[in-house]
Amino acid sequence: MEFKRILALAGIVILVLMYLSTFVLAVMNHPDTGRLLMVSIVCTVFVPVLIHLLLMMNNARRGKNVFDEPYSYREEGNKDNNKENSKGES
Repeated sequence: MEFKRILALAGIVILVLMYLSTFVLAVMNHPDTGRLLMVSIVCTVFVPVLIHLLLMMNNARRGKNVFDEPYSYREEGNKDNNKENSKGES
């Protein structure tokens, strides 16, 4: 698997487990449920930002500009659009 997909799947798993554990503790009427809900909400913002920073560092490690597009699906879309435009011009 590609590094970007591994990070994305790890982020999804972390967030799902955080909210699932919050839900289970809320059903069990645990006293720390409120604190865990706040941690889950903070992680909802923190985990994607951390993943994006890791992708930017990966770009820098490969010698690309830090602000180059870290998402390959956008790069592939641009290549397809460029091919279509060049076919129409000839």
